[in-house]
Amino acid sequence: MGWSGRGKAGGLGGRRASGALDLGRWGLDNADMGTRTRSGVKLVLASRSPRRARMLREAGYVFEQVDPPFDDPPQPEPTTGAAGASPADLAMDLALQKAMSLRHSLADQAGGAVILAADTICVDAQGHLIGQPQDREAALQILQRFNQSEHEVVTGVALVPAEESSEPVEFADTARVRWGCLSDEAIQAYLDTGQWRGKAGGYNLEERQQAGWPIEVKGDPATVVGLPMRALRPRLARLGIRPEGDAGP
Repeated sequence: MGWSGRGKAGGLGGRRASGALDLGRWGLDNADMGTRTRSGVKLVLASRSPRRARMLREAGYVFEQVDPPFDDPPQPEPTTGAAGASPADLAMDLALQKAMSLRHSLADQAGGAVILAADTICVDAQGHLIGQPQDREAALQILQRFNQSEHEVVTGVALVPAEESSEPVEFADTARVRWGCLSDEAIQAYLDTGQWRGKAGGYNLEERQQAGWPIEVKGDPATVVGLPMRALRPRLARLGIRPEGDAGP
């Protein structure tokens, strides 16, 4: 799969690219629907992220969004016994911890429930793990490292049935991101907006491409935003969870 999503700044293209993230292609809005699928299984998004919720809604999924009682570390680090773990392993482990923090409270759901959680980690060209910047200076350093360079974005996902006898499903997806040249003025202007807060790597792909930043993606753009929809959809289907209007096989 080739690179997609060229912006207009930095000499990498004069128009917004057709590869820029278009979430609407994944389905219809279901904001006024209930929270159960036709199979009776309830999908629970264990995340406070409005971007992950929007991707699920626009893909046509019926779900409930719950802020999990889990302190998400801003900088990803291996947990006890996970020394030497890959970025994908770390992202899956954090996603699983988020989902498991809700499991007990949903165990008695009639008809069953599946908890969906995700965690996104950036890996720079030198292999350093990057989470969410905690202040402006940290955000500046991250953006300068990404400028005119490539990095990876890894999103780990956990699908945890609320019934404790059922095994969780975990997977991770990786996309490569290439930035063209951004001026110091463009970076400082972005930092002034405060939009870097609460985002892995300090930026949101869709927002920055819409702003004309020269960013290309090799892989699923949704993975960079925080939820790998291409890989997620078939796994949800195997658990009996499909978008509205999708009758399945």
